[in-house]
Amino acid sequence: MTQSTTFRTSTKQDTLADHIVEFLSRVSRALRNLADSADHAAKMVRKADAARRS
Repeated sequence: MTQSTTFRTSTKQDTLADHIVEFLSRVSRALRNLADSADHAAKMVRKADAARRS
């Protein structure tokens, strides 16, 4: 019986670990997208500023 319980717990832990990995992967992707957007916005601001100065 203990082996069955251990296996069940291990499966639950694996599922939780999979969910955590997927969540962190999505957070990482979202942060990369946010950084890319911020970089793009900064480039547009610099471009507009340069155009305004000339």
